[in-house]
Amino acid sequence: MSRANALRADGASRADAAVGTAPGYRWFLAGAASWYGALGMQNVLFSWLVVGELRASPEWVGVLQTSTMLPTIAFLLMGGVTADRYDARALLMRLYLLGSLPVLALAAAVGSDRLAVGGLFAYGLCIGTVSSFAMPARDSMLSRVAGADMMHAVTGTTATQFGAQAAGALLAGAARWIGSAPMIVVQATLLVLGSFATAFVPPRSPEAPPHPRPSVLRDIQHGIIEVARTSRLRSATMLAMAVGLFFIGPFVVIYPLLVRDYYAGGVDRLSVLMMMFPLGTIAGSMLLRRMGGLRRKGMAALRAQAMGSCVMASIGFGMPFWGLVVTTFVWGLNAAIFINCTRTISQEAAQPESRARVLSIHQLGFMGTTPVGAVLAGVVSGRVGPLTTLWIFAAGMLAVVTATTLLTDTAKMD
Repeated sequence: MSRANALRADGASRADAAVGTAPGYRWFLAGAASWYGALGMQNVLFSWLVVGELRASPEWVGVLQTSTMLPTIAFLLMGGVTADRYDARALLMRLYLLGSLPVLALAAAVGSDRLAVGGLFAYGLCIGTVSSFAMPARDSMLSRVAGADMMHAVTGTTATQFGAQAAGALLAGAARWIGSAPMIVVQATLLVLGSFATAFVPPRSPEAPPHPRPSVLRDIQHGIIEVARTSRLRSATMLAMAVGLFFIGPFVVIYPLLVRDYYAGGVDRLSVLMMMFPLGTIAGSMLLRRMGGLRRKGMAALRAQAMGSCVMASIGFGMPFWGLVVTTFVWGLNAAIFINCTRTISQEAAQPESRARVLSIHQLGFMGTTPVGAVLAGVVSGRVGPLTTLWIFAAGMLAVVTATTLLTDTAKMD
């Protein structure tokens, strides 16, 4: 390491120590911010390419939105095993660079007026595959840089994640004036910057060698068994599955349709709307950070899901656009409680040698059911309209919350 790099690393270590985190935490946040900033741009630009430029039907919106999520079903658990076996830092650096390639290919297709349904679906599969390996690597690396207070590190990471996502969503709105292709190039640039920032996170120490098991399938099986046998991990994962099915899936399908068909808006309105949810999550995360966390995390997560259902149902009444903006912010506040509580439960309950696998299973809870929710939301919206669809999915989540509260000990978890 050069003298300049050594000085930067020493300064970062001192800054990390000042906030009670391990060396590299701030560089970890910088890498995560780059990734989620690009994701925020993708949420807006990809959605607008589908509903605005291709003018897809609700059913096709549901199908195309699942393309970025389908690879998680096939590869997320394998990504967890890979992160356990190898240095997550080096893995993330390569994945960020690899992820920029399909983004640049999409920019070329849009810039040359060759955008097609098949190309968008292929792009979704490529970027979704990269995400399947990046998510568990990043989550497992958090425990190395978190320091003594896991909840403090988790809330800081969540705030950074959604802050970057909100900024990316807002930035993507500039596509209205300068075009989609240049903004997609900016998205690719953010991924490259994320690789650079991650290079400053300390590598895994020699005392923590790569996982020795030779069988990937056996490693995956071991992680599934650990989650199934550990009540805290099992509950957090089941709740995540419900969120993917009833909240995230409908969100990514219904919101673009509402902007296009109900509010007669464009990419700029979609950008503002998609920005409000992460802003609410930031505000909620920072509030939890100031409070020092929550004690009864299981009960807090269930209440957040119940309140999210009420918020979702209220949107189904067809409020003015400004009301939808405010309501989406409130929805994000509730999401902050759920995400931080279940993340902390999973991080603390997982064994160090299998943490990435366990966290990949938790992420699969979110991402594995989201494609199902997205397709169902598209089909139902095509039959009864987007507003009624929101009521149906809100009722489904309330039923899950009620059953979980009455039939499990989730509400008692600290």
